[in-house]
Amino acid sequence: MNNTLFEQSLAALRRGLPEPETADLAIVTGSGLSRLVEIGEDEESISFSELPAVGQGAVAGHGGRWHIVRLGGRRAHVLRMRRHFYEGVAQSQVIAGVRLLARLGVSRLILTNAAGGLSPRLRVGDLMRVTDHINGQHRNPLIGPNDERNGPRFPDMSEPYDREMGELIDETAREQGIDLKRGVYVALAGPTYETRSEARLWRTLGADAVGMSTVPEVIAARHAGMRVAAISLITNSHVRPQGPTTHEEVLEVGERAGRRLLRLLQALIPRLPP
Repeated sequence: MNNTLFEQSLAALRRGLPEPETADLAIVTGSGLSRLVEIGEDEESISFSELPAVGQGAVAGHGGRWHIVRLGGRRAHVLRMRRHFYEGVAQSQVIAGVRLLARLGVSRLILTNAAGGLSPRLRVGDLMRVTDHINGQHRNPLIGPNDERNGPRFPDMSEPYDREMGELIDETAREQGIDLKRGVYVALAGPTYETRSEARLWRTLGADAVGMSTVPEVIAARHAGMRVAAISLITNSHVRPQGPTTHEEVLEVGERAGRRLLRLLQALIPRLPP
């Protein structure tokens, strides 16, 4: 990662957001899930175009701003965009947002994404808490020189998703009457959706849902010592296909079923310990 661009981005966040270091929680929203800002008090935001280490993506449904929002009495960073490997950017750019969060002192990260269902247990519209992942992008974002300020050279990834946060999410979902599934997420490079044979392959290898994001961010977050949780919204099914998968379909399901995810997060955030 270009250190100059990173430091410029960090300075822009400190100038453009009120006391960003006092928000120790961050949430990254996936396709069609950017309404999270609407359920809280939006204090201030900055365009990703002002953060040269990240840059402005061009994927519909991903917003394009970095917010400080007060949710349930707690200040949180809400990133209404993420970069994807399929855009042709380096993995260092994909994880730049997470590394900026780490430098601002964020200790807990909740990632959301839209995903295709591989398991017969999952139906379109389901929510799935990610319990583990498979990096099917065949690229590790930590390859290259290691800056010890970001984390150790050889970080452990045997348990990337925080068990305590996961149990609290499960408990909150039960109390809210939300049927929350659990499963393994595989991240592929994209931008094509999977063939039937590819879907069958990843299901055989143990994946329950498939997408094109999240895993590089989790690796960077754990490298930095953050506690991480991730929730997938199942927007299409490879078990019960209803015809070709389209991005418009993914956005539509995300907007519709995402309300339950927003309700879950709204109830969860005040319960998370600092």
